[in-house]
Amino acid sequence: MEIIRVDEKKHILLLKDPNLIEKKKSLNKAIFFDRDGVLIKDMHYIKDSKYVKLMQGVKELLNYTNNLGFLNIVVTNQSGISRKFFTWEDYERVTNRMLRMINMPELISAIYANGEGPNEFKSDESWRKPNPNMIIKASQDFNIDLSNSFLIGDRLSDIQAGDKAGLRNLVHVLTGHGNYERKKVIDNYCKLNKKLNLWLINDLSNLNKVVF
Repeated sequence: MEIIRVDEKKHILLLKDPNLIEKKKSLNKAIFFDRDGVLIKDMHYIKDSKYVKLMQGVKELLNYTNNLGFLNIVVTNQSGISRKFFTWEDYERVTNRMLRMINMPELISAIYANGEGPNEFKSDESWRKPNPNMIIKASQDFNIDLSNSFLIGDRLSDIQAGDKAGLRNLVHVLTGHGNYERKKVIDNYCKLNKKLNLWLINDLSNLNKVVF
């Protein structure tokens, strides 16, 4: 495990060394997951690791996609850093608790996080979703074919980040903020072109039956 602080608001946790990923003739493919509301219950700026609770179907899905040859990568906005609600050390404790609960941390290749506030996404260098920069950085680190990869999120900003990064397979869940965000997703992506696939599902528990 390697922690990389790119700067005071950009954080990478490498659980696999990109240089040791099996070399293939073709590019790798990945599943990009949002964290809060998708992998763990959204606790509204979670600071204390004792409140971490895995969402239904997480362990099973991570194992399933790993067996299919996908890299599982988390991309998460953590504006609580800028808001001074918690620190990077608090974030790391929450993350480590999540990994222990999954009990198979090797199923996740990396976690990219940003602590930028809601007004900072306007910068071209911002990692805050709906900007695609966390996804693009991960694709560079792990040699990922974005056009054949997937993103799973509960917010419109997740879907927009995946779209901007060139992902053609996007999944919106109703967990977390999904109930409030579903209409926004439909309104923004109701006219889908043939190059973009969007799945609207309830939660991760039946994703493998619907998508893969």
